[in-house]
Order: sequence, then C-alpha cells, then structure tokens
Amino acid sequence: MFNLSAQGCAQAQNQMRALTRGQVDHALTATAQAAVLAAVARIPRWTLVTRLAGRHLDLDAAAMQALPKAQRAEFDLRVRAEAAQGFQYLYETYPLYDKWHGGVLADEAPVLAELFTALNSAAFLDPMRDLLDAPEISFADAQLTRYRAGHFLTTHDDGIEGKNRVAAYVLTLSEGWQGDWGGVLEFQLPDGRVTERFVPRGNTLSLFKVPQPHAVTPVASTVTADRVSVTGWLRSGRDPGPEAGTR
Repeated sequence: MFNLSAQGCAQAQNQMRALTRGQVDHALTATAQAAVLAAVARIPRWTLVTRLAGRHLDLDAAAMQALPKAQRAEFDLRVRAEAAQGFQYLYETYPLYDKWHGGVLADEAPVLAELFTALNSAAFLDPMRDLLDAPEISFADAQLTRYRAGHFLTTHDDGIEGKNRVAAYVLTLSEGWQGDWGGVLEFQLPDGRVTERFVPRGNTLSLFKVPQPHAVTPVASTVTADRVSVTGWLRSGRDPGPEAGTR
C-alpha cells in the first residue's frame, strides 16, 4: 500500500534533522490512493468536533450541516468566540484508531482497515523509525480528518503527558488544494511567528517532531472542496487501546 522510496525517506530525514519536520511525496501507491479516496467517499458518518465552554464536543456532521442558517450562524459565532479565548478547533473526523480497536472498522470501511493495518506494519514503521531517528516508535494511531469551509485548528504543540507522542503525521489524500484556500499547516515559534507553511499536496506524508507549535489556518468560506487527510501520531510504549483516544 505504501510507496516509501529510500531516496524520498532520505530527503525527509535530512529535513527532519535540520528542521524537526519533513515531507515524503508519493507516499501511497497510485492504486492505494485511489482506493482510499473511494472508501472515504463511502464513509457512513462523519463527526464534527469542536470545543464549547471548555469542553470537547462530538457532533453529527450531517445534522450540523442541515441546521437552519440562523442556528448554524449562532453556533459558528460561539465557536469563533471560544477561539478568541484560547485553543479551539472545528473540523470533521472519522476515528480509524477507535473503530479498529472497537472491532467495527473492517465492516464499515475494509479499505480503511487495510490502511490502518499498513500504518502499523513494519513496512511503514521501520522507515519512520529510521527517518525520525526514533527506534522507540512502537505504533501509530490514526483518524481521518476533513476540513471544509470555515474549519480550522488553532496553535498547539501536541505535547500531552502520557500520550508518548514521538512525532505527528499528516497523510494528505485530496488533490488540487490551493494555498489561498486556507487549510495550511503552519509551524510557529513560541512568540507566534510563522517559520514554515506546508500547503496540502495530494499523496504527501508530512511529519514533525512533538512538541512543536503549529496550526491549521481557517478554510475560506467560499471553498467547496474538502481537505481530506489521515492524521495521527507515531507513539512509543504499549498501545493503550481506544480508551486513550487519538486526540
């Protein structure tokens, strides 16, 4: 399923050693990318995630999309108000890790179950251990993320005690994304200055060491395309299972 060439991984390793982040192009075979995108189109239910009153919320994405305009505008206003106060996010997700451990992924989306298995195989993890100079990596968690108009993720560093996150990864699936649409992965200094921007590129694996301040810029309200990726962390230690979640 993966197409991790020695040259591509070596280039990413050089980037990682210099900047603690890097990218591998053409990460999936063309056949696998097409199959995964087709499987994404058939996902039965997406979850819209955000925070309100300091609490994480899992909402039915289709139901939220169908809200009357005034009601949805009020919801969006509350989300933006929370973003002005601190960490906030708004995007859609399909939790591969939780569904795999819950025993339902293979039935709901067999191709995505195959992808999750590949992410936790030696064929993927061994190159990642070498690329990141991190032999302690033992497993990958994963979720599908879909950013649509108005979606965003404010600055954070992924460093959560007990999660044992060695590095974060974003495997972009969708093609043709443009930088002026938003949805750009930005890396920042502690003072908020942007040091580098990764514009989403189809079939590109982006990696960065944890902790590291970063954000996903808001997707413009006029954008009709979806920014679809497999995102997660490469982690050390024993896989704790779904009770630990992927956030």
